[in-house]
Amino acid sequence: MRLKLPYFLGACQLSWHGSCDQENMQLLERPLVQAAVERGQQLASQLQHWAEPALQHLRPHVHSMADVVDTRLEGYRPWQVAALAAVAVLFLVQLTSVAQYLLARVQETGVKQCFFTFVKSLPIVRGIVKKQLAGIETKIRAGRKPTAGPPLLQSLPQEGSSAVDIISRLQAKEAKDVKFSEGRSTVSGTLYMAGREHQKLLTDAYAMFAHTNPMHSDVFPSVRRMEAEVVGMTASMLGGGPDGDPEVCGAMTSGGTESILTAVKASRDYMRSVKGIRQPEMIIADSAHAAFFKAAEYFRIRIIKVPVGKDYRLSASAVRQAITKNTVLVVASSPCFPHGVIDHVEDIAKVARRNGVLLHVDACLGGFVLPFARKLGYPIPPFHFAVAGVTSMSVDTHKFGMAHKGTSVVLYRNKALRRHQYTQITEWTGGLYISPGFAGSRSGALITTAWASMVHLGESGYLKITDQILKAAKRFEAGVREIDGLEVTGEPDMCVIGFKAARKGLDIYKVNDMMSARGWHLNALQFPPSLHMCFTAQHTGVVDDLLQDLRECVQAVKDDPSPAKEGMAPVYGMASVMPDRSVVAEFLMTYQDVLLSE
Repeated sequence: MRLKLPYFLGACQLSWHGSCDQENMQLLERPLVQAAVERGQQLASQLQHWAEPALQHLRPHVHSMADVVDTRLEGYRPWQVAALAAVAVLFLVQLTSVAQYLLARVQETGVKQCFFTFVKSLPIVRGIVKKQLAGIETKIRAGRKPTAGPPLLQSLPQEGSSAVDIISRLQAKEAKDVKFSEGRSTVSGTLYMAGREHQKLLTDAYAMFAHTNPMHSDVFPSVRRMEAEVVGMTASMLGGGPDGDPEVCGAMTSGGTESILTAVKASRDYMRSVKGIRQPEMIIADSAHAAFFKAAEYFRIRIIKVPVGKDYRLSASAVRQAITKNTVLVVASSPCFPHGVIDHVEDIAKVARRNGVLLHVDACLGGFVLPFARKLGYPIPPFHFAVAGVTSMSVDTHKFGMAHKGTSVVLYRNKALRRHQYTQITEWTGGLYISPGFAGSRSGALITTAWASMVHLGESGYLKITDQILKAAKRFEAGVREIDGLEVTGEPDMCVIGFKAARKGLDIYKVNDMMSARGWHLNALQFPPSLHMCFTAQHTGVVDDLLQDLRECVQAVKDDPSPAKEGMAPVYGMASVMPDRSVVAEFLMTYQDVLLSE
């Protein structure tokens, strides 16, 4: 035993630090067992030397406690002592389990939120909360615009309808939606596709391949090839391909959220395979997209959320302080959704590489703008696979790629990482099964529209559209800076322009409600309370009207600063200051319930 313990200790230290100093290098030149025993003996001696003062202090107390226990147990039989010991051990195990659960809850949600959760579990408080939520649901339903027309279908009709009748009913439904005219969108983001010729091309392409499914690659090889070409073209824009890193590869998904979930899942599994991490953590900025919170929930990854700096960007220093032995992935945004700024990707990548962790760059919003903006001369910092350390990216073809909704691309540095997004089943009676992502069957028609969009526009088309979008966004940014009472959040790198109140007393959410009443649909943000407008090719003709309405609404709120009583302003105002975030979550779930019931 005296030989085994020093050998074990020495072998552990040699395996961990063996190449870190000259002394250990010299030891490694000797026979392994001899070196390990010598190092273990040294460690044991050091441990005994360090522990001796504490042991001398504790020894009398330990003997005294032992005497007390012996005296107390004198009248018990051996089997009774054994039974008491077993019960005590079981109690301690259970107590430890409860303590670990409580500690994990506190680490996950914070002390304050745990306190609110406990208070709400009290019967009298639970009844009050339930009553308040019922009132909120009533208000939400009352605030929804009534839907005219026939009652909601709750069951399958007894008889089918003719094609003419179906088209007529669809036209009646479509008439209730917000209307768009070319270059005159009043909605932030949402509608990215421009040009009647382009839209007709994609509609025709969809119809041609509406029946296809890439799951059956032997039946529809054309769709399989188009998917590979979409991935290849996207990679070549972002530091991969023949002129970059030819190892960059990827797959198509149904949208940005699925691309993010897929990359997070693959990164988690890769790090488990390579480094054995079984309690994974993911570092994100508080400005990262909500899909990363969803990924953490789905894949049991602990979120380490760090605040952005005064420039609204995630910094390398913040990441460095947050990295632990369980970190599997760091997330940077190019740009972030709220403020349209690019995180410090190059510096973050250096930290990630130095610590042996993966780095995902979320370019869902910027993937089809930033590469062309750089070519147009805009000061866009490096953000893609040209940066060593970037291991995956998410890029949406259905946004500025101008394809139909329902397509996105997830990219990886190499195939070894991409393989961890696959699901392979070898022991199924239905045969051998392999799926590249979450979905089994997928729409080949949507893949076709992404391919058609990219080939139709080409680099010259994307350059032209990017130039138009960025010029419109910069005009709006300059106009916002001239409005007394508003302040642009940060220095936007792209076509997402965020702004907030420059002084206390100006309710930015009340401004938003007034803009909504005039037909504008801006994005309301929080932390800090702010709004943003995401410019697309459909906004090139609305900048002057948008600025004029914004000036007038800001002035109206300045003239009447009283709190709003209706609209979404009271809701956002309450949510931004509500200390118990679970109440806000309950409100959101109630709101979603209402949407799914209409």
